Amino acid sequence: MKDRQIMGLIATFVAVAEAGSFSRAAERVSRSPSAVTDHINRLEALLEVRLLVRTTRSMRLTDAGEKFLARGRRLLNDTNKLVTDFKDDNNAFMGRLVLAVSPTIAVSLMPKTLTTIAERQPGLMISLMEALRTEMLQLVESGAVAFGIGPYDDVPDALVFRPIFGQEFRLILPEKHPIAARGYARPDDLSGLDMMCPSVGSTARQVLDELTRSAGFKVIPRYETLQYPTLFALVAAGLGATVMPIVDPTLLSMSRLVALPFEGRKIMRTMGVISRRGEVETQASTLVIKTLLKTALINRNRLALIL
Repeated sequence: MKDRQIMGLIATFVAVAEAGSFSRAAERVSRSPSAVTDHINRLEALLEVRLLVRTTRSMRLTDAGEKFLARGRRLLNDTNKLVTDFKDDNNAFMGRLVLAVSPTIAVSLMPKTLTTIAERQPGLMISLMEALRTEMLQLVESGAVAFGIGPYDDVPDALVFRPIFGQEFRLILPEKHPIAARGYARPDDLSGLDMMCPSVGSTARQVLDELTRSAGFKVIPRYETLQYPTLFALVAAGLGATVMPIVDPTLLSMSRLVALPFEGRKIMRTMGVISRRGEVETQASTLVIKTLLKTALINRNRLALIL
């Protein structure tokens, strides 16, 4: 079997594993479902090992499949990068770039960032994968994405975290709440509020726990959830307050919520670029990061960003 054919089989397997189904993978690689099935069968025969366990209703990776997926992703990424690196400058902004971003950045900054890039480099297609810490670090380290943007500075040795800007946290509560009339919040205000909290383990929860600890008490959440839209919805329903970045001023306004700064201090977390150690940044990646920073600079007051 020729090397090119083997690479095709690997690409099909990675598509199946990531899509979670043969039919969705077939759409992704522009092949028929029967052709995708044939590719998987040929790859398993070549390797002499089962990569997938299939039933009529579900599909899962075997242990061997999990290992092969990680190395297959890296191989495909390295191959794509090799081709990209040796193209001339006229082709530097052609093709597809995949990156992972934290949910708050995906909503607050990426729409304008991508619009700007599309206007200047229409040949560059960018795919976003929203991810939290564990998934983002896995995606970056495996080579499934070019880089990540998030607040996860405690990266493994194989990765590098480069700070780019700060994201300020505010006390978010209904606009008619008595504290809102004051125009600012104090850490000890939180002890008298029903708190809608980010989930334990998230960087947003770490920020909140450090804030209350410095004020001499421990927050006892009324509700916990992972996603900021749910937190905002709970607060809008009159169930309490939360401490989060502004993220979406339009959503806050429509929900009749206000985002109050804390008196005399900025409560924040640091956003950064997460990349593979020793890997040279491509021109396309540099363009995305620079455009993101320009977007953050323009919107720093609106979104309470610190640059």
